[in-house]
Amino acid sequence: MFDLLVSKDLSEMSEEELDSTFVVHEDGVKKFLGRIPLGCIYATFLAGLYIEMEKIVGRAAKGLILSASRNRGKIAGSAIRRRYEKDHGKMNDKKAEMIVKNMVTIWGKCFGWGKIEFERGDEFRVIVKNSLEAVGFIKIKKRGNHPVCWMLLGYTWGLLEGIFARRFEGREVRCEAVGDERCEFVFQTVG
Repeated sequence: MFDLLVSKDLSEMSEEELDSTFVVHEDGVKKFLGRIPLGCIYATFLAGLYIEMEKIVGRAAKGLILSASRNRGKIAGSAIRRRYEKDHGKMNDKKAEMIVKNMVTIWGKCFGWGKIEFERGDEFRVIVKNSLEAVGFIKIKKRGNHPVCWMLLGYTWGLLEGIFARRFEGREVRCEAVGDERCEFVFQTVG
């Protein structure tokens, strides 16, 4: 499974193909790559959790979720990089980009995080339609006044940093929860 993840562009594979390749269904538990347990949650649960956190700690809720998600994404990205380099030698930027694209494809098609696309120009862009986080907020509160895809932004940000082994700056520039047609994240290399 891992070798397929790091060897070819998976973006054209169907949800069914990706799920049958990367998700093992065993004793009522789904496991990504056969070892990392997955769980489904209601989008409204996640949004409700964010709303309750904001009531308790105010706007610091975003920083807490973003920081935790970024840290976990960086751990995952670093682990992918280490394993790749152990098995295949030094990872170049083109390979790192393909792996990030594969990961966000799997998040969208297998994990239900939204319809996700990855683009590379002068910066990295991740475009999400029907973001799990934004959809939850829309269902609970209708429209909000600030972007809310903190987990997906942070996790993607950390994944980039871990896989590329360098720092990035990231921000959400569009969000369905505030009325935009899609959610969009922009990442730029620092330094």
